[in-house]
Amino acid sequence: MLLICPIAGVGKRLQPFTYSKPKAFLKIAGKRLIDHNLIKLKKAFPKGTNICFIVGYKKRQITEYLTQTYGDYFNIFFVKQSPLGYSGDVPYFSGLGDAILLAKDFAKNDDCFIFLSDRLPMEEYTNILLNYHKEDCDGIINIKRVDNPQFYGVVLLDEDKKYIMKIVEKPIEFISNYAVSGAYILRKSITPLMFDLLEEQSKIKLENGQEHQMAPVLQKLIEDGFKFKIYEAKEEILDFGRPESLLEGHRHLLTEIKLQDPLYEDLYQSGNLVDSKIVPPVFLGKNVKISDSVIGPNVSIGDNAILEKCIISESIIGDGAYLKKIISSDSIIGDYTILEDLIKKSITIGDSSYITTSNMKSF
Repeated sequence: MLLICPIAGVGKRLQPFTYSKPKAFLKIAGKRLIDHNLIKLKKAFPKGTNICFIVGYKKRQITEYLTQTYGDYFNIFFVKQSPLGYSGDVPYFSGLGDAILLAKDFAKNDDCFIFLSDRLPMEEYTNILLNYHKEDCDGIINIKRVDNPQFYGVVLLDEDKKYIMKIVEKPIEFISNYAVSGAYILRKSITPLMFDLLEEQSKIKLENGQEHQMAPVLQKLIEDGFKFKIYEAKEEILDFGRPESLLEGHRHLLTEIKLQDPLYEDLYQSGNLVDSKIVPPVFLGKNVKISDSVIGPNVSIGDNAILEKCIISESIIGDGAYLKKIISSDSIIGDYTILEDLIKKSITIGDSSYITTSNMKSF
């Protein structure tokens, strides 16, 4: 089975964080988003499995990191997706459908497992694979009921809720709350036709921010009589594509994490945690220093961060951040950011930002 991961996009909805890194490299609960996915995939697929990443934006960061970190387990291939154009100096791309098309040459005589880097199932991928192998169908799509189907591709099911009758990308009007949730498996018997349809679609001229999506191709396969079943996830599927869903997904991940030092005794003994209270669940990275602060619940702090006289909850703080006299919740604060004297909820600030009221040094 060939694994395909489209990872070329800019992650516009997660700007300003994605100005300096691809969205799959956002660090949540101590790991990059792509790490959370690939760790689960290693549990589901044997060593030597082929995986094709479709890269574009920040491709050098992606290729170097993935090769160094996972090249000893997966056979990794990279294909570049060229941008459709630029807005300022930021590229934009022609969509998920065109990205998947670029894996065509690697998918000969193979089933295809397509996964998205900004979606993470809390259960293991083995569950959808087991359903795929025991079901009589041409493909299976991971779905989950959601409260905001307008943000997703959604499916309309038959009366028995087994087969997909219709699939629509981000419907304006409500048709279903079953959202396509980041994983598709297609049998090798239909993958050549899927790639042919993707190629036909790629020739259609795009206007006014349109994209070539995957949903119309799947819909055409359904109309041609191919059978797609669903796997409805029993546990949450985390969506890291938007700031608000990023924070929600972060909360779920923290509840699953098993800390080696749940009472933070090592930090207290080392002197890196002084006159402070930690309200779990909280993830603290390497060499974090906290003094005179209350941290938690639901906070992740990256490596080498320093917090002084802060009250922080429900937030993500990046590597190397320096926060002094900050009271905040529901915030995402980027790497190597310096903040001082701020009381504000829902701070969203990118990497290497600098907001102070005193003569503190900047990076």
